[in-house]
This record gives sequence, structure tokens and C-alpha cells, in this order.
Amino acid sequence: MENEQPFSIRFSENDQEVALEGTLRPAGPEAFAPVRARLDHAADAVRGVLYLNFKRLRYLNHTGFLELARFIAACAERHPSLKLKLVVSSVVPWAPLRFGFLGAQFGNTIVEQYDKAFYPGQGVIENDQLVPVLRTQTNIVWSHERELLRRHGLGKRMRIADICCGIGDFAVLVYKEFEPAYIVGVDHSRPFLQYAQQMAREFGITDIEYQFGDATHLFLPSNSFDFVTSRLALQIFNDPSSILRELVRICKPGGRVYLTNEMTAHNYGYPRHESVAWTYQQAVKIAQSLGMDMNFGPKMFSQLTDMGLEDVRMEQIPITNNNTAIDDFARVIESWEEYVTGELSTATQQPPEVVERLRMGFRDHVYAIRSRRGFATWPIYVASGRKPGR
Repeated sequence: MENEQPFSIRFSENDQEVALEGTLRPAGPEAFAPVRARLDHAADAVRGVLYLNFKRLRYLNHTGFLELARFIAACAERHPSLKLKLVVSSVVPWAPLRFGFLGAQFGNTIVEQYDKAFYPGQGVIENDQLVPVLRTQTNIVWSHERELLRRHGLGKRMRIADICCGIGDFAVLVYKEFEPAYIVGVDHSRPFLQYAQQMAREFGITDIEYQFGDATHLFLPSNSFDFVTSRLALQIFNDPSSILRELVRICKPGGRVYLTNEMTAHNYGYPRHESVAWTYQQAVKIAQSLGMDMNFGPKMFSQLTDMGLEDVRMEQIPITNNNTAIDDFARVIESWEEYVTGELSTATQQPPEVVERLRMGFRDHVYAIRSRRGFATWPIYVASGRKPGR
């Protein structure tokens, strides 16, 4: 388990934001005084809205909570036109309820649960019925990826962070293959993490730490990991750069950030390629309306370069019905059919004729996979970059 970090407080006048992070346990009002002074200074310096960013505030004891309430009450008297917006995350279980009380008590205070807005597709992603197909997907990709990981710098006895780890099966495979000195998996889906923890217990693995967390505000220290991974994840978020900045932050200088993502519109199936092409292009549009970019794969090179990483490497995992178990490949596509024509189409209110055409396109892809004369692909892109330094 990583050690708790001390608290820190920063004020950005440009953003009109105070960010309070870490663990705050003042013994009395005098111990809280430095924090109160920074808060008072910020309130005096801005107009309109002052943002109090508590996304990374792990713990605030009762004394600290009372002193914060006194600040809010004083602020209402001294600056009656100033609004305070408290931004919290469900990653800290007590925060929404406890700070919500302040929002109810003080008319100048608004409480916003940040990650509700950032994970708009969460409800249709964390379906536990997806677990079997997610495991099948991992098995398919791992057969190509295990050697590729070595080419991208993963070695034995490294400190590894797997962000957006999902059901945790990749972390288990890495643990077995590379014997890391330390590995942590972080995800925002409690059902997936519960499955990951159960699977690790059943496999007799006690050395993988799993954390419930927000990928844009990780409770992991900076410059701490040799290899930071996020697989098939950035494509489902509407602001992947926010996650990527965190991946770079926690990576050690000289360490590598490793990503995989898809180019869904380029999924291919012959001989019924026109039907297959329409289906995946339409699926991309549907996902986009939920804040997902399922064509993110080829964009990773630019994203890693723009983050200042060096030695950026990019390649493709060429999954086809010629190099992958046909039954597994077909099972994955059949699960996509169920997911897209079911939950995604319902969430985006697709008309029945569109749903039926989508269904036929997925079945045409399965036909191409199983056909003796068919050819089918599922392109996954891989990219990694080295953090400067060392």
C-alpha cells in the first residue's frame, strides 16, 4: 500500500480555484489557520464564483470540516455576491454526502460531483454481463501483446500502474509474466473492481492492489512508476487528454506510458463488407453521442507527442480470422451486437430500423469470420512514449 501524502493547498487566480489535496487532520482551529488564510485570500481576490477543488482530498477530520463551514459562513457575510462551488468526487466515499450538507446549509454554496459529468457512458459500460466477453477480448489481444509489451519497454521487477484496469485480467497476466515489484490497478467501476479482487483471490494472488479511482485525479504519487498502462480505455472518455496528463504525472522520468485503443470504423469483414462498414461507422456515431471516440487509436501518436514524451513508438495489432481463434473472435463480435443494439441503442434512442440494420451488420461480420472464404479484421493500435529525464 502506498503511503498517504501530506495535504497541500494551491490557489490559481486565473482559474479562480483553490485546490486542497491529501489528508487534513487539524487538531484545532490554530492548526487550520494556514488553510483558512489561503481560503480568505482567495475569496478576497475573486468575483463571481470561487471553485474549491476537493477532488483529491482523501480525508478531512471533524475539526477541519467545522472550520471549513465557518469559512463558508464568513464568506457569505463578507462577500454576499460570491458563490462557492465545491467540486468533489465519488472516489472519496464520504465527500458527496458530507459536503452536500454544506450546500444545503448555505445559500452561497453549490456542490458538484465532478465524475458524474466526466463518465457519461458509465452506466452502459459497467454491465457485469460484459465480463465473459471482456475476458475473451483480453485473451485474444494478450496472445499478440505479451511480446509487444517487451518491445515497448516492460520488463521484470518494475513498478506498474494499470489505469482504467477494468476487470483486472490484464494486471493478472502482467503479474504472472513480468513479476513486478509492485502493481496497482485503478478503475471507476465498482462492479469491475469487485470482480478483479475476487479473481485475484481465487488465483491466490495477494500482491496486486486495486483502487477505486478517478483516472483524471489519481491518488497515486507523482514520478512513481516505471511503466504506466491504459488499455482500450481513453477511447471511451470525452476528455482523454485529462487522463493522459495523469498517466504522465505518475510515470517516473525515464519510464514509459503505454496505451492501446481501437479504430472501430476500420473493422472489416468480406464478403459483406459494405454492410459491415456501415454498421461500425454508425456504432462510432452512437458512441460519440455518449462522449466516446471509438476511432481514437491512430490519434495516440500525436497525443503522446503533445504531452512531451520522447521515443514515441506506434504499431498495430493485426487481429484477423487467420491469426485468432475463430470461435473467440466471433463471440466478441456477437457480444458487440448485443451491447450496441441493446444498451447503447436504448440509451441514444435509436429507431428500430437502425437497430435492425446494425444487427445485420454485426452478423455479417461474424459470417466473414466463420466463412471458409471470408476475411475479417479488428485493428487495435498500440503506442508508448518515454517520459523525459533521468
